[in-house]
Amino acid sequence: MNASRLALCLLLLALLAACVGVKYSDQPLTAVDLTEPGASPGVSTRVLAQASDWRNTGVFVKQGAAYSISTNGRWRAWPGCKWTDADGLDMYTGLCLDLGGSILRGWTHQALIARIGETGVPFGVGKALQFIAPADGLLYLHINEQDRGVWDNEGYVDVTVALGGPQVTGLASQAPGLSVPSVPLQATPQYPGLRAKKAASSGGPGAGAPPSTLAPQPLPQTITQPPLATGLPQAPSHQVLGKVGLRRVALVIGNGAYPNAPLRNPVNDARDMAAALRSLGFEVILRENASLRQMEDAVDELWTRLKAGGAGLFFFAGHGLQVGGRNYLVPVDARLSAEQDVKYRCMDAGLVLGRMENAGNQLNIVILDACRNNPYSRGFRSAQEGLAKMDAPRGSIVAYATAPDSVAADGGGKNGVYTGQLLKHMRTPGLPIEEMFKRVRIGVLGETHEKQVPWESSSLTGDFTFKELAR
Repeated sequence: MNASRLALCLLLLALLAACVGVKYSDQPLTAVDLTEPGASPGVSTRVLAQASDWRNTGVFVKQGAAYSISTNGRWRAWPGCKWTDADGLDMYTGLCLDLGGSILRGWTHQALIARIGETGVPFGVGKALQFIAPADGLLYLHINEQDRGVWDNEGYVDVTVALGGPQVTGLASQAPGLSVPSVPLQATPQYPGLRAKKAASSGGPGAGAPPSTLAPQPLPQTITQPPLATGLPQAPSHQVLGKVGLRRVALVIGNGAYPNAPLRNPVNDARDMAAALRSLGFEVILRENASLRQMEDAVDELWTRLKAGGAGLFFFAGHGLQVGGRNYLVPVDARLSAEQDVKYRCMDAGLVLGRMENAGNQLNIVILDACRNNPYSRGFRSAQEGLAKMDAPRGSIVAYATAPDSVAADGGGKNGVYTGQLLKHMRTPGLPIEEMFKRVRIGVLGETHEKQVPWESSSLTGDFTFKELAR
């Protein structure tokens, strides 16, 4: 009997010990300053989901220096949950509930977070982050969960910390191509990896969070943000977004090799658009004749890059369909025998808008040259032509090759009619984006004898030009 009680006590003690998570046994004893001449270009470490203490990265960050953090790996809260990455997104299912217990408000408790120094204020990292260090100190990483809740976590992420851009000597300093905000930004939902939770009645996600004077500033920025009365940063009502130095990232997809309904121009359109955007300073992700998986992965890559800030652009040429008032972009591997197949075998255009909006960058442009005749309409109950109207989220513009519920021409030349006009006008120096689309519309109307009318939905709050005037 005594032996049974002893065994039970030992079991209870083991369970209690397990509830506090594991402790790192390999914390580095020395630190690396990546800004020193001859220093390693980056430092890698592994962050455990089950660890209850903060991981010392072994990197000493310097105030005013620019750094980048990138991750690879997966973790989850417990076996009933879906695997997620350092962004902590899409983990919760019917068997997996968010019970709270996060360290940093406004982020899922499976997101990667950081702090500078042992007493630094936590800030969000997510899957990738570029930032300017607001103070000197060791960089620490942790899963966004209180110590009491990590005992049942599984998995890990491998993290690399490297120098992330131009160096500045202080928060008010200016470096070529980099404008530093005049007030420190905070560890709020402006940072990557945000999992939107129900907003408090007084504001959005993170409302009411205590201000942080040591939260890093996203890199790069071109907008000086005045503080609100609450201490949280807010973008001004009017922004100049097309200036030199604003990071630009574009995803360009051209799908033409459809087995049953091939299109001649989309791949040409995509290649020419990618070349034009590169010449205009965009980082370009190009996909040709992409499958659904390749399209979705490319959108995720765009989202990851946009979380560092700047202007984003998505261009698609190929077949596009509307079903039930929603727009779908057709991959080349889609097998569509019935209308119900579309939402499972095509990419919802709303995914693109949602990802770009979630990235929290300054401006987004979505261009859809995807309103050609629906070759699958025979198997559909509702054969609605063209694409449905989509409202542009704040700070974005959505442009269509033709008006909602109408059909666009594929074009008789190398490029589609709409893309050909875009390529003609987007290189005009100093031309505001709204005026550029107006000229494209006039050109398409003339070329199609007024049969095709390009259309845009805009909620831009700032100015943007594809090509600056020569100085």
